[in-house]
Amino acid sequence: MKVPNVLKSRLRQLLHPDALPGWGAQQLACPPGRPKDLPQKIQTARRAGVVCLLCWEAPKGWGVVLMKRTQDGSPHSGQWAFPGGAEEACDEGDLERTARRECQEEIGVLLNDAEVMGALSPLYIPPSHFFVQPIVAVAEGPLAFVLQEEEVAEVCVVPLSDLPEAGRPWKAMEVQVKHGKAQAPGWAMKEGVLWGATAMMTAELIEVCARAGFGRSFADENDLRS
Repeated sequence: MKVPNVLKSRLRQLLHPDALPGWGAQQLACPPGRPKDLPQKIQTARRAGVVCLLCWEAPKGWGVVLMKRTQDGSPHSGQWAFPGGAEEACDEGDLERTARRECQEEIGVLLNDAEVMGALSPLYIPPSHFFVQPIVAVAEGPLAFVLQEEEVAEVCVVPLSDLPEAGRPWKAMEVQVKHGKAQAPGWAMKEGVLWGATAMMTAELIEVCARAGFGRSFADENDLRS
């Protein structure tokens, strides 16, 4: 689908650093007892980039791409996440480049410059000691996923209309943690739960959608005619 210019324009405006909802939205899905993002921790953290990829799927409308990581024993093993990964020397310090490279490597989607709308608020992830920059992109055409089987178990497109409503705290759910089970804000997804850092990023993405005036479907008839 050809993405309406008005939709792109609104997204870019709302993704300006001064316009981002930031912690006000992230906290709606923040696990209890999460440590503060202390400057010294962020300065020593490993850097990473992820892609919040939006695409149109009739009849459900706009959705966001999420992938399930393989069970490999890492801190985020088996969890639902955005495609992305650690910065490498070839990225030359550019985390957007990191996110786009990892998106292609993990799910086979190569983004062009016109599809990248901007960035959400960066987020420090205590369990893995990563400082992550989420990039927002909008797919211009149908997606054909090619999974990196060593790291990605599954990919799905989640309709934005199915996700928690903007401005409301996410419900507490039982989640799997390193030493057993815990309660954390989340959203039931197939045989798992979307929670943790990815849920916090998703909460901000949902808020950006609402502030842009697209409603929970992220599009209305006027958008599609533009």
